[in-house]
Amino acid sequence: MNEQAGKLLAFALLPMIGSGALASDGDGGAQAEVSGYIAAGVDHYGAFHDEDGEESTTRGVLRNAKLQVELAWGDAWEAEIDGGYEIEGDNKDAELGDAYVQYNGPDRLAVRLGQFKEPFGMERLTSYSSLSTGERSMATSAFAPGRSLGVMVGQYRKSSTWALGLFSDERKPEDGSAVTARVSRAPVRSEDQVLHLGAAASWRQHREEEFQIKDEAEVFSADNVVRSPRFEARESRLAGVEAGWQFHRLTVTAEVMAQEVRRKGGEWWRFTGGYVQAGLLLTDDQRPYERGEFKRIKPTSNGGALELVARYSAVDLRDRSIGAEASVTTVGLNYYLGKDIQVRLNYLMPEIRGNRLSPDPGGNAATLRLVYRF
Repeated sequence: MNEQAGKLLAFALLPMIGSGALASDGDGGAQAEVSGYIAAGVDHYGAFHDEDGEESTTRGVLRNAKLQVELAWGDAWEAEIDGGYEIEGDNKDAELGDAYVQYNGPDRLAVRLGQFKEPFGMERLTSYSSLSTGERSMATSAFAPGRSLGVMVGQYRKSSTWALGLFSDERKPEDGSAVTARVSRAPVRSEDQVLHLGAAASWRQHREEEFQIKDEAEVFSADNVVRSPRFEARESRLAGVEAGWQFHRLTVTAEVMAQEVRRKGGEWWRFTGGYVQAGLLLTDDQRPYERGEFKRIKPTSNGGALELVARYSAVDLRDRSIGAEASVTTVGLNYYLGKDIQVRLNYLMPEIRGNRLSPDPGGNAATLRLVYRF
């Protein structure tokens, strides 16, 4: 499969949206639901996040303007198409997001074909509009794969899930082909408490293309200042474990990831990362959980909900004395007005060791996001 396959799938489904007439083997006809969100705000950061060492940078950003169409017909078939548009400074980017068809079989067994997120990482699989920070953690951004073209089979129950998929993304030759799997279970799941455990793994072929991990350290409009060594790679093995605990108004999540990459010459290089995050709601609300994910907060009061957030994220992209080790400590305050409006304010304190781009990697950062769902 390639990028053209994803586009063809999207164009094949668009007439179905317009006509509202999809084939159905049941009594009901097709159903279509249009939704999306707009996330915009401001990034302010110091020399750490700028490869030229600028002491102070402030940028307005359109983090994402996303439009999503969900389709369902009959008792077993559904599909989704979405696309997003981003602006960070002078850079503008529009791209196709999910574009897939899914068959829902008995006992919550599902088969999905098209372009979608690979089943890896609790935070990666969480929608941006459901996050409690301005960006995903540095560890998730550096290691967890995103959307690819592929086919996946899985089972999604309220307290347990598993998924296995075969993927290929020829838009990014360095990513090559992949086999990715994830399992999760909530051995404790009640109205007031949830304990979540999960694990994921991925084998990835890199076709001897150039490999390098580059990350902007949790500031969307910043430069990719945290980097691994760069070399031609043959294959890699990626593994992750995850845990989450929700008790009344408190939610704690953590993930650890490791990647071993085999160079063209045959030697293996190893990189690791992880994060721990806590969110405490100051109002009488709690974050819901279902099917391996913590969902977005829906305030019970007309006055909305307030949440304090803290996170520590770190990556070790240094091997054989090449590359960087970095960490980011984040504190934040979130305000949720109804189920559709969020305001996220984050203050980030980064550190870096080893190889670095900026001549004086100091200074902290602050980000503000306004998210509106429709």
